[in-house]
Order: sequence, then structure tokens, then C-alpha cells
Amino acid sequence: MSDENFTENAKKPSHLAYTVSEGKSDQRYWTKIGAAWPAKDDGLTLQLDAIPRDGRVTLRSVEALERLRAERAQENAQGQEQSQSIKP
Repeated sequence: MSDENFTENAKKPSHLAYTVSEGKSDQRYWTKIGAAWPAKDDGLTLQLDAIPRDGRVTLRSVEALERLRAERAQENAQGQEQSQSIKP
């Protein structure tokens, strides 16, 4: 990777950091607490805005999150189309 490409990609994080807490009836709450950027040595530079009480940080790649959001939006759109076709 050239330095120019690294600088371009370094502006946006490659991963987002979350803490996940348990709620009632198996519900989980995801709280964004930071982000991570690629480092020159193929590692990650992690910046946290908060530290979770339990010490557990969950990292998700931005690409995977965008793909998941697109899939959920498509599922919601399909569900709305089906519910509209059922209405008299």
C-alpha cells in the first residue's frame, strides 16, 4: 500500500468499537465507544471515547456493518411491500 493510499484510507475508520450490554428478555444494547484505523504494520490503531465497565470491546468492520444495514433495509422494504399487498 502506498503512503498516498494509506492517507486516503486513514481518514475513515475501518472498524467501529462497541460495548454490548444485556437488557431484559435477551435484548442487547450496542453503544458505540470508538473506532479503529489501519496501521502501517497491518495492525489497527484503536481510539476509545469510553471504556466499558466489563472491559469488553466489540469491533465490527465498517464494510460488514454497511452490508448488514443494506440487508436489513431490503428485508424491511420487502416486508412493507408484502403487508401492503395484504391490505384490502
